[in-house]
Amino acid sequence: MKVVRDKSGEYSDCGYRYLDFEKFDDGSTEEAFFYGYASGRNKQLIDEHRDYKRKIFYQGEQPCGFYSLNATERRESLTIGDNFDEIYTTCPYSAKWMNDIHGYDKYRPAIFPHNSIHAVGDDPVEKTIDVMYWGNLPNQFAGDVRHIIETIPKFKHVFYTLGHGLTPDLFPHVTGMGVPRTEMWATLKHAKVMVTSNLLYLTPEQVRATQSLDRWKENSAFALLDRAIMPQIKTRPIEAIFNKTLVLLKEDPWHVFDYWFEPGVDFLYYEKNEDLERVIRQIVTNWDNYKHIPENAYKKAMELYTSERLYRDIEKGQSEFKFK
Repeated sequence: MKVVRDKSGEYSDCGYRYLDFEKFDDGSTEEAFFYGYASGRNKQLIDEHRDYKRKIFYQGEQPCGFYSLNATERRESLTIGDNFDEIYTTCPYSAKWMNDIHGYDKYRPAIFPHNSIHAVGDDPVEKTIDVMYWGNLPNQFAGDVRHIIETIPKFKHVFYTLGHGLTPDLFPHVTGMGVPRTEMWATLKHAKVMVTSNLLYLTPEQVRATQSLDRWKENSAFALLDRAIMPQIKTRPIEAIFNKTLVLLKEDPWHVFDYWFEPGVDFLYYEKNEDLERVIRQIVTNWDNYKHIPENAYKKAMELYTSERLYRDIEKGQSEFKFK
């Protein structure tokens, strides 16, 4: 397949940068593999490949486009399938919804992969950090994230951020600002636990934008807009798994991570915010009883969820997903 990517609209250190699908480009003039946020909307690139027999788009952001405050972007998110034969998305609920409302079978769920050259490898790594979180505070409604940031300083912690949305009381917890992704990985491999959430926390304006979509109630990802949340697979837990760090997720109603990893075997949930400190303490003080979990997840991920495996499966038409 020919690999096509428009890098515009991506921040310089985004996860797409490290997937390096370009190394698999065989110069095909019949099959094109688009990836990157802007690639599926770039009319020039789409027109240049319109006569290709098979056009594929890998989309790692859904359901973000559906709540955009830009009406044009929302419309494009709904019609992007018109330009491709197959679309692979990290939101299984939106994949089913898009297929249903358009009456086709183009959308197929796929995890956000990781480039195996950036995996931690098999050499032993000393776990000198109890718990790590990286990210920002999305908005004032992201109480789960605020609680994570307030809880981890009770342990030997690392908190990397760009600072977006942080209130003044949270900055003392920061241990690194604007840290490059490769440096984050170099730190992450020394952490026992990565705590995070696979939720999007919406503003009232974003909720209303989503509700402006036709047939929005049929998308299971939008089932709890009254609570202003949506599911979204984050890259953080994937990156943690490829660094043999135990993933501790805030439990959410969708359990979207369960589609690719098994709770209790490959990662752990904590149910309530008030449980977080107790669960972290239980893990880090009894590490020998838990260290098999990130090992399990790492083995599964290296077999199934690398960028090369995803690309080759899509190339062969073998990437399948059965909805629960």
